[in-house]
Amino acid sequence: MSLPAIGVIGLGAMGRGMAGSLRRAGYAVHVCDVRAEAAAAFAAEGGVACATPAELAAQCEVVVSVVVNAAQTEAVLFGEGGAAAAMKPGSLFVMCSTVDPNWSMALEARLAEKGILYIDAPISGGAAKAASGQMTMMTSGTPEAYARAEPMLHAMAARVYKLGDKA
Repeated sequence: MSLPAIGVIGLGAMGRGMAGSLRRAGYAVHVCDVRAEAAAAFAAEGGVACATPAELAAQCEVVVSVVVNAAQTEAVLFGEGGAAAAMKPGSLFVMCSTVDPNWSMALEARLAEKGILYIDAPISGGAAKAASGQMTMMTSGTPEAYARAEPMLHAMAARVYKLGDKA
Protein backbone atom coordinates (compact mmCIF):
# COMPACT_ATOMS: atom_id res chain seq x y z
CA MET A 1 0.00 0.00 0.00
CA SER A 2 1.43 3.37 -0.95
CA LEU A 3 1.72 6.04 1.69
CA PRO A 4 -0.67 9.00 1.48
CA ALA A 5 0.58 12.36 0.21
CA ILE A 6 1.15 14.69 3.15
CA GLY A 7 1.18 18.45 3.06
CA VAL A 8 3.18 20.54 5.53
CA ILE A 9 2.25 24.20 5.84
CA GLY A 10 4.85 26.34 7.59
CA LEU A 11 8.53 25.64 6.97
CA GLY A 12 10.04 27.44 9.91
CA ALA A 13 12.47 25.88 12.37
CA MET A 14 10.06 23.06 13.30
CA GLY A 15 8.04 22.55 10.10
CA ARG A 16 11.10 22.22 7.87
CA GLY A 17 12.49 19.44 10.04
CA MET A 18 9.13 17.68 10.27
CA ALA A 19 8.72 17.77 6.48
CA GLY A 20 12.19 16.26 6.11
CA SER A 21 11.38 13.48 8.60
CA LEU A 22 8.21 12.62 6.67
CA ARG A 23 10.12 12.53 3.38
CA ARG A 24 12.77 10.22 4.91
CA ALA A 25 9.93 7.94 6.08
CA GLY A 26 8.81 7.55 2.46
CA TYR A 27 5.93 9.99 2.24
CA ALA A 28 5.36 12.24 -0.78
CA VAL A 29 5.61 15.63 0.94
CA HIS A 30 3.99 18.77 -0.46
CA VAL A 31 4.93 22.04 1.23
CA CYS A 32 3.65 25.60 1.42
CA ASP A 33 5.12 28.58 3.21
CA VAL A 34 4.53 32.33 3.10
CA ARG A 35 8.17 32.49 2.00
CA ALA A 36 8.04 30.94 -1.50
CA GLU A 37 11.82 30.44 -1.42
CA ALA A 38 11.50 28.13 1.62
CA ALA A 39 9.05 25.89 -0.26
CA ALA A 40 11.23 25.99 -3.38
CA ALA A 41 14.32 24.96 -1.38
CA PHE A 42 12.46 21.95 0.06
CA ALA A 43 11.16 21.03 -3.41
CA ALA A 44 14.73 21.10 -4.75
CA GLU A 45 15.51 18.27 -2.28
CA GLY A 46 12.61 16.09 -3.38
CA GLY A 47 9.39 17.66 -2.15
CA VAL A 48 6.60 19.43 -4.04
CA ALA A 49 6.18 23.19 -3.56
CA CYS A 50 2.63 24.59 -3.55
CA ALA A 51 1.72 28.27 -3.86
CA THR A 52 -1.28 28.23 -1.50
CA PRO A 53 -2.69 26.06 1.28
CA ALA A 54 -5.64 25.27 -1.03
CA GLU A 55 -3.33 24.00 -3.80
CA LEU A 56 -1.54 21.80 -1.26
CA ALA A 57 -4.78 20.51 0.30
CA ALA A 58 -6.21 19.53 -3.09
CA GLN A 59 -3.28 17.12 -3.58
CA CYS A 60 -2.92 15.70 -0.05
CA GLU A 61 -5.00 13.40 2.17
CA VAL A 62 -3.26 14.79 5.24
CA VAL A 63 -2.39 18.43 5.98
CA VAL A 64 0.01 19.24 8.84
CA SER A 65 -0.04 22.88 9.94
CA VAL A 66 3.11 24.11 11.69
CA VAL A 67 2.37 27.82 12.07
CA VAL A 68 2.76 30.03 15.13
CA ASN A 69 -0.73 30.50 16.57
CA ALA A 70 -4.50 30.32 16.22
CA ALA A 71 -4.69 33.40 13.98
CA GLN A 72 -2.22 31.91 11.49
CA THR A 73 -4.00 28.53 11.65
CA GLU A 74 -7.30 30.29 10.91
CA ALA A 75 -5.71 31.96 7.86
CA VAL A 76 -4.20 28.65 6.65
CA LEU A 77 -7.59 26.94 6.80
CA PHE A 78 -10.22 29.58 6.13
CA GLY A 79 -8.37 32.61 4.71
CA GLU A 80 -7.95 33.45 1.03
CA GLY A 81 -6.55 30.34 -0.68
CA GLY A 82 -7.22 28.40 2.52
CA ALA A 83 -6.91 24.64 2.85
CA ALA A 84 -10.31 23.79 4.34
CA ALA A 85 -12.34 24.41 1.18
CA ALA A 86 -10.01 22.17 -0.85
CA MET A 87 -9.83 19.29 1.64
CA LYS A 88 -11.87 16.22 0.76
CA PRO A 89 -14.18 14.58 3.31
CA GLY A 90 -12.23 11.93 5.21
CA SER A 91 -8.96 13.84 4.93
CA LEU A 92 -7.02 14.76 8.07
CA PHE A 93 -5.83 18.10 9.48
CA VAL A 94 -3.02 17.95 12.07
CA MET A 95 -2.58 21.23 13.95
CA CYS A 96 0.80 21.66 15.68
CA SER A 97 0.33 25.17 17.08
CA THR A 98 -0.16 25.71 20.80
CA VAL A 99 -3.57 27.36 21.11
CA ASP A 100 -6.36 27.88 23.64
CA PRO A 101 -8.06 24.50 24.22
CA ASN A 102 -11.51 26.03 23.64
CA TRP A 103 -10.36 27.35 20.25
CA SER A 104 -9.06 23.91 19.33
CA MET A 105 -12.36 22.26 20.33
CA ALA A 106 -14.27 24.76 18.20
CA LEU A 107 -11.93 24.10 15.27
CA GLU A 108 -12.48 20.35 15.59
CA ALA A 109 -16.24 20.94 15.35
CA ARG A 110 -15.89 23.27 12.33
CA LEU A 111 -13.79 20.71 10.46
CA ALA A 112 -16.11 17.84 11.44
CA GLU A 113 -18.96 19.70 9.70
CA LYS A 114 -16.90 19.39 6.49
CA GLY A 115 -16.11 15.70 7.15
CA ILE A 116 -12.47 16.51 7.94
CA LEU A 117 -10.69 14.56 10.70
CA TYR A 118 -8.61 16.53 13.22
CA ILE A 119 -5.64 15.88 15.48
CA ASP A 120 -4.64 18.56 17.98
CA ALA A 121 -0.86 18.03 18.15
CA PRO A 122 1.20 20.76 19.86
CA ILE A 123 4.91 20.05 19.58
CA SER A 124 8.05 20.59 21.64
CA GLY A 125 11.71 19.83 21.27
CA GLY A 126 13.26 22.55 19.14
CA ALA A 127 14.58 22.63 15.59
CA ALA A 128 17.31 19.99 15.99
CA LYS A 129 14.89 17.43 17.42
CA ALA A 130 12.33 18.26 14.71
CA ALA A 131 14.97 17.72 12.02
CA SER A 132 15.98 14.33 13.45
CA GLY A 133 12.42 13.10 14.11
CA GLN A 134 13.08 13.15 17.86
CA MET A 135 10.62 15.82 19.03
CA THR A 136 7.61 15.29 21.28
CA MET A 137 3.91 15.68 20.35
CA MET A 138 1.07 16.05 22.86
CA THR A 139 -1.90 14.86 20.83
CA SER A 140 -5.64 14.41 21.07
CA GLY A 141 -8.23 13.36 18.53
CA THR A 142 -10.90 10.83 17.70
CA PRO A 143 -10.01 7.15 17.27
CA GLU A 144 -10.81 7.54 13.55
CA ALA A 145 -8.37 10.46 13.26
CA TYR A 146 -5.67 8.52 15.14
CA ALA A 147 -6.15 5.54 12.82
CA ARG A 148 -5.12 7.79 9.91
CA ALA A 149 -2.50 9.86 11.74
CA GLU A 150 -0.53 7.47 13.90
CA PRO A 151 2.13 6.28 11.41
CA MET A 152 2.95 9.82 10.31
CA LEU A 153 2.96 11.17 13.86
CA HIS A 154 5.58 8.57 14.73
CA ALA A 155 7.57 9.50 11.61
CA MET A 156 7.78 13.08 12.93
CA ALA A 157 8.19 12.51 16.67
CA ALA A 158 10.03 10.14 18.99
CA ARG A 159 7.36 10.56 21.67
CA VAL A 160 3.66 10.86 20.83
CA TYR A 161 1.47 11.31 23.90
CA LYS A 162 -2.24 10.55 23.42
CA LEU A 163 -4.20 12.81 25.73
CA GLY A 164 -7.81 12.15 24.83
CA ASP A 165 -10.36 11.24 22.19
CA LYS A 166 -11.32 14.80 21.30
CA ALA A 167 -9.54 18.13 20.94
